[in-house]
Amino acid sequence: MKVLGVDIGGTFVKIILKDGDSVVKEKIAISEDVKEKGKFEKFMLDTILKYSPQKVGIAVAGLVNKEGVITNSPNLRYIEGINLKVYLQNYLNIPVFVGNDANFAAYGEYIYGNGKGSKILICLTLGTGLGGGTVIDGRIVEGVSGSAMEIGHMIIEKGGKLCNCGRRGCLEAYVSSYGLERIYREISGEDFSSFDIIKLAKEGDIKALNSFDIFIDYLSVGVMNIAHIFNPDKVLLSGGIVENYPQLLPKLRKIVKRITFPLPAKDLTIDSGLLGSWSGSYGALAVAENHSS
Repeated sequence: MKVLGVDIGGTFVKIILKDGDSVVKEKIAISEDVKEKGKFEKFMLDTILKYSPQKVGIAVAGLVNKEGVITNSPNLRYIEGINLKVYLQNYLNIPVFVGNDANFAAYGEYIYGNGKGSKILICLTLGTGLGGGTVIDGRIVEGVSGSAMEIGHMIIEKGGKLCNCGRRGCLEAYVSSYGLERIYREISGEDFSSFDIIKLAKEGDIKALNSFDIFIDYLSVGVMNIAHIFNPDKVLLSGGIVENYPQLLPKLRKIVKRITFPLPAKDLTIDSGLLGSWSGSYGALAVAENHSS
């Protein structure tokens, strides 16, 4: 059976096609002229048709309700209100599964990556925003309406920094690429990309290192809250920031262990995911493979 896993990002659509034992990966650029309602759905349909799959899973950076409507996507506004599931099923006449990218990424790590065998797995994706997904006993925690695990939007500073969602003090406002850039700007007075800040930190630049200290402090509070609520056995971090700056992990582990109650801290492992930037695609693939409708 040919199964397709799709991850819709800000710049690329990442695709994994599994046909028996054969696995093919491809990145397709999203051009500016399709970034609007009507055109984007057609772009997705044309993209999927090239592979002639029998099932397809689609990971989306945003809230997706049980009917398949993308209700909120702070970093991809042009996909809000689209029901990709219904649109694609009407044309393709195959099962289509649409869900939050962080939820799917967590499931991808559970099936294919570093989360195998975990009883309570939490995955955090640190990139443009901050996503969170949970798999408990092999099942994605979706919530009643499909909006569970928006970890990036728990408030950790009342009246704090402005988040891309429009609220203030969200964890994402501090723990994301734009959060890191803002922290560095406040320390140095300079506007650098997160990629450049990571490069400077690796070179020992004190302002970049101080920026990461603040970034990690906020991240550790988020992980502590997760540990106290879920008592997971594993928290996995993925996304561009962790991939390019894994040096943050040892300090994060040390702080989380210090500030978390000993009982949930005892059985908690904090690590990086194995699937990297392809975790959403692998998760979408795994959902389509393992679900019938």
